[in-house]
Amino acid sequence: MTGIPASFSPIQLHNRLNRPVWIGLKMARRGKRQLVMLSAGEESAARLSKNFETFVGQIVREFKLDPEQTDFVELRQESSDSRESGAEAHNWYRWHAHWVGSAPVECKAEPVTSDGARSYLETILTRNTAAA
Repeated sequence: MTGIPASFSPIQLHNRLNRPVWIGLKMARRGKRQLVMLSAGEESAARLSKNFETFVGQIVREFKLDPEQTDFVELRQESSDSRESGAEAHNWYRWHAHWVGSAPVECKAEPVTSDGARSYLETILTRNTAAA
């Protein structure tokens, strides 16, 4: 569970190999839309790029979310030795998926590059509300 931001709640899920792993989860609502923020921290077994379909399927079922009204973003933290001085310590990725019921298919992530979107996500990240 190391490396998960303090404002995230740790949640245990099962990866694609059905092994239990911990990831960080934070949820926020804006109107009818639900925002789910995820972070694997330093847990290599929880890599979201390989396990996204498995993880979000579990999250959608557990929290009874409407996938069509839910946005998923990932916070990827860089290790301190790979950062240049003054560079941000993390990057945001928005995940897209086609849904068949509560099962995501054809998942892909793209970096969040808009200054407005990044600012909004940083605001949600630093909020002191409960994550889950």
